[in-house]
Amino acid sequence: MNEPWTELEKIDVLRERMGIGYEEARTALNLAQGDLLKALDDLEKVRNGLGQDWNFEERGQGILDSVKSTISSISHSTISLKRHDNTIISLSAPLGLALAYTIWRKPGLRMLALVGAVGAAINHFELEVASKEDYSHDEGTGEF
Repeated sequence: MNEPWTELEKIDVLRERMGIGYEEARTALNLAQGDLLKALDDLEKVRNGLGQDWNFEERGQGILDSVKSTISSISHSTISLKRHDNTIISLSAPLGLALAYTIWRKPGLRMLALVGAVGAAINHFELEVASKEDYSHDEGTGEF
């Protein structure tokens, strides 16, 4: 009776045949949905420059840079409540988001906030989100 291979045995086969590490073998097997032959074929295509490359370091750095950029743009933005070009209140975006989240988490405040939002819309109040462009971000060090 021939029993199916375990995931570890499949990973060992991939490692031995393709000369790769456990992480790359496990990723290839997961992407192939456990199909050992498909994983071998995919890795062969990558080796020959025909398939997708799993360069985790570059992808991770790209994601990290994107998150840093988003956080930077949010932290340098303001949220203002205006009526007829007069600013009623202005808050930094992180503080405004934290306040909105806190209000939304409390059911009583949530209903009050919704009624207030409808009233503000009827009375022609405007919510303005502005970004300050006068900040510098050093890409090399990740410092602001």
